[in-house]
Amino acid sequence: MQLFYTSRADTTVLEQDEFIHCTKVLRNRENDKILLTDGNGNLFESRILKIKKNHCEIESLKKIKSIEKNKKNHLVLAAIKNQNRLEWMVEKLTEIGIDEITFIKTTNSERSKINYSRIDKKIISALKQCKSLFKPKINKIITLNEFLGYDYETSNKYIADLSSKTKMKKNIKDKVSIIMIGPEGDFTRKEIDMIYKKGYKKITLGNQVLRSETAAVVGGFLLVNN
Repeated sequence: MQLFYTSRADTTVLEQDEFIHCTKVLRNRENDKILLTDGNGNLFESRILKIKKNHCEIESLKKIKSIEKNKKNHLVLAAIKNQNRLEWMVEKLTEIGIDEITFIKTTNSERSKINYSRIDKKIISALKQCKSLFKPKINKIITLNEFLGYDYETSNKYIADLSSKTKMKKNIKDKVSIIMIGPEGDFTRKEIDMIYKKGYKKITLGNQVLRSETAAVVGGFLLVNN
């Protein structure tokens, strides 16, 4: 059965893109069974009752699975200028299993606005393709100062740094882990000092110089799998 996404676990309809994908692309018909996830770790088996012009009515048959995450992996980075590269990055972070993404504005940032609608569509597509039951939370873009104003009670706070040889080593007792990735021109010295003062530790992502979107994927993978 194919997997589809709904923002509401108690939904009785599929609409818009999910409706088109279900009935027009995959050609599901009335009485066909499908799988639904709400992006919060829940998986449901449902049946299509009636297909109408702009939506289809469904009924939930049973909850197949419910998974709770007791840890959160949060990636923070300056938004990438190229939209295609940005979307590719978000897709890969969804596949990896990142829980939360925050875009920040820094001195060397390449953009200050995000097309959240397009990003959301890419996330849902990636979620369905890799059969994930979790949809990453995408926060509104804020300044670096605003982000550093939040008090995260965790020792697992990292910043990717080319000069570092230290590998990530997480404290398994802490429930939140954060990694910060700088823009193409990197953080300024003043910004780095601000980040260090908030308890972030510099770590290596390897010996190669990476583009921002590649660094984000590598950092996200380390965060989830460390």
